[in-house]
Amino acid sequence: MAGLRDPFRRMILVLSAVAALAILSSTMAKNPALPLLAKSIGADDAMVGLIAAISPIPGILISSLAGAYSDRKGRARILTVSLLVFATAPFLYLFVTEPWQLIAVRFFHGFATAIFMPVAMAAVADRYSPERRGEKLGIFSSATMVGRSIAPFMGGVLLYVANFDSVYLACALTGILALILSFAIPWESEGKGRQIESKERTLVSLAKVVRDRRIMLTSSVEGVQYFAMGAFETFLPLYALSLGFNGLEIGVIMGVQIVSMLLSKPLMGRFSDRRGRVPSIIVGLLIGSVSIIAIPYVGNSILLGLLSIVFGIGVATVTASTSALVSELAGPMAHGSSIGVLSSIMDVGHSVGPFATGIIIGLVSFQIGFGVAGAILLIGAVAFSFGMLGKVRSVAA
Repeated sequence: MAGLRDPFRRMILVLSAVAALAILSSTMAKNPALPLLAKSIGADDAMVGLIAAISPIPGILISSLAGAYSDRKGRARILTVSLLVFATAPFLYLFVTEPWQLIAVRFFHGFATAIFMPVAMAAVADRYSPERRGEKLGIFSSATMVGRSIAPFMGGVLLYVANFDSVYLACALTGILALILSFAIPWESEGKGRQIESKERTLVSLAKVVRDRRIMLTSSVEGVQYFAMGAFETFLPLYALSLGFNGLEIGVIMGVQIVSMLLSKPLMGRFSDRRGRVPSIIVGLLIGSVSIIAIPYVGNSILLGLLSIVFGIGVATVTASTSALVSELAGPMAHGSSIGVLSSIMDVGHSVGPFATGIIIGLVSFQIGFGVAGAILLIGAVAFSFGMLGKVRSVAA
């Protein structure tokens, strides 16, 4: 019944459907296809890591600016720009024959999510009070998880029955559908009057956010989480491949992790609304640390799938709280700026994670590579505990 009284229900539903399609498109382009495509055109482990590290770089460069600019000018037009990239970038993969070409394509494709996610999440944050924001952001994020969860299965099946071209044509189709559906988002009918208009210049708004120690610490935790996430999604497929698993099996192992995130994220968001953001983040980091360290010591597909699920729950527990927390710390005039900064730092981690892990795995082993990722999560949990515990309860309650 509560959903029927929600004046923004239709807007959130359509925006979530657009997000699901867009993220389906971008995730299928990399999971599990990207590292396998890179290997097929001659990339070594370090180069695979570099290729995977390129697409988050646009997020480092532009997410903060996109979020802050949308605080002043509105969310709709900026989302349309990102959706144009979702619709066009997949066609470029069809012409890739060298690793450097794949790097260029991944860089361009990275602008899609770099712009879309912080702006769309700010649009959700605009419309809900802190008492419901974590849950609603969790629901929106779970919609993106629908796309993420379908992508590895669909990509794995297409690789198994066809080839790389079929994967990227499917990415293009879903990106085009997301762009078309975005014109049905009722921005004016349900969102008019709720978009906060800031008279501050974009860079001034960003500077205020960056000076807030609590926002930067929370954003750094997001970066740590995505360092491990980048290592996981890039090198678990290659580890599974080294064990002799086929594309379909790899797709299932990767897909169940995303399904676990999809199912648990709204629950974790609601929990953090009621019990606090900070404890949820700490617990999630610890869960992720244990599970990713264990991965290279397992050679059974069922056990790998179970560890994948546990890692997904850890990621969901952390990320269900971080965006809500930074938006509350920044206040309603800077939802886009704060989530944009969070997204930029997240992309730093997402970019460095696979690159650094690729070097470590290439020089040493999978055990050490995944172990370093787990240790970084553990260090992040300890640092966040000392820096935040007890200092933001009034905000998180």
